[in-house]
Amino acid sequence: MRLTQGAFSFLPDLTDEQITKQIRYAISKG
Repeated sequence: MRLTQGAFSFLPDLTDEQITKQIRYAISKG
């Protein structure tokens, strides 16, 4: 997925679980 390289590239380093939650949240928000 490109989300980690785009929308969330500005975030500090997160754990895989936190990243997954961020991605799922973004997807749920469309």
